[in-house]
Amino acid sequence: MGYDNFGLRIGVEGERDFKKALYDINQSFKVLGSEMKLVSSEFDKNDKSVQAVAARHEVLSKTIDAQKDKIAALDSALKNASDSFGENDRRTQNWAVQLNNAKAELNGMERELEQSADNADDLGDELNETSDVAEKSGPKFDKLGKEVVQSFGELEQNLGGSEAVFGEYAASIQKTGEDAYKNLGVSQSDYLATANKMGALFQGSGIEQQKSLELTEKAMQRAADMASVMGIDMQVVLDSVAGAAKGNFTMMDNLGVAMNATNIEAYAPAKGLDFTWNTATQAEKAEIAMQMFFENTQQYAGNFARESTQTISGSIGLLQAALGSFTTELGNADADMTNLTQNLVDAFGSVVKNIVPVLENIVTALPTAAGAILSAIGDMLPMLLTTVTELFTQVLETLLNLLPELIPAAVDAVMTIVGTLVDNLPLLIDAAVQLILALVEGIGAASPN
Repeated sequence: MGYDNFGLRIGVEGERDFKKALYDINQSFKVLGSEMKLVSSEFDKNDKSVQAVAARHEVLSKTIDAQKDKIAALDSALKNASDSFGENDRRTQNWAVQLNNAKAELNGMERELEQSADNADDLGDELNETSDVAEKSGPKFDKLGKEVVQSFGELEQNLGGSEAVFGEYAASIQKTGEDAYKNLGVSQSDYLATANKMGALFQGSGIEQQKSLELTEKAMQRAADMASVMGIDMQVVLDSVAGAAKGNFTMMDNLGVAMNATNIEAYAPAKGLDFTWNTATQAEKAEIAMQMFFENTQQYAGNFARESTQTISGSIGLLQAALGSFTTELGNADADMTNLTQNLVDAFGSVVKNIVPVLENIVTALPTAAGAILSAIGDMLPMLLTTVTELFTQVLETLLNLLPELIPAAVDAVMTIVGTLVDNLPLLIDAAVQLILALVEGIGAASPN
């Protein structure tokens, strides 16, 4: 908006026109002020969302445009007043004060707008970074998703298998499987996979369903206890016990338990059992074999649970099993994720509990060890210096002692060389004369005539 036309009306009339124009501009500021108030009410003061930043930026831009119109009007009014009343007139000076204040206000508005633009840029950068992180994390989430789907698919299959093998008792072994991470160091899915196989073998030998459940749960727990004692891979132990369920006792040697037809037949009468291997059913053989196994390994009962919380390797295995169960159940809409999460936290707590004392021992032992080493070196240093000095002295004395014997030998060697030269001196002289004559003849032949 231009205000040069106001300069046509100088004096009081012209000043009145400028005041009217400024009044209109100030009225527009009231409208803009209400718009900014509305924006502030819609967004929190510290809100830096795209919508909030854009809304403030729009109102602030319109306010700056209005402020520039005001400055233009004040500048024209100042010139008019200076021409009409002189530079030192109170009215001229009043217009000058208003113009300076308006320019100062504009500077503040522009700084605020610049800050608003910076916030918008920062927001854009944050959005880009978020997009980049999401893009980079995509493959990781894809991998995790595939693992969850695969793990949960296997769990569903094993849950279904337990229902087929154990029938109405399936819920019991499924519940046992939920705690398998801390009692056996395996996930529920892995536990059920082996339990289903073992239960089916027991039942295949003729053992009824409920009894097969009891034997399976007890045999698997004892196998885990044995694995923790003997440091054997869990799967090897479970396979050994599963083999015994079908009458194959060869792998039981892995557990330090010698089982065969002879010692099983000898064990039965000692327990008051009427048992003969050749006439016993497969079910009777399996039950007595398991009874013998449980009795011979009774001292190891509960060892896994103790080690899983009291040793570093045990607690790490516990954490891995808890994590496996947690990951698998992410795909289960009915899973108790609160309990699974707590299991994971408890397992991690056990790892920390077992590792911290070791770290504290290391920290405590280091100063003592370092001090002992330095003290030992300090104690040994005088002896080392003495030893080196003595060795040097011995070597020097040896050389000095050998000198009287070495000197005559050296003199004899020199005299022998000198005598040999003297004895052969005529030959040497003759050879030298012949050499000189040959050189002279050669030089003469090579000279031009």
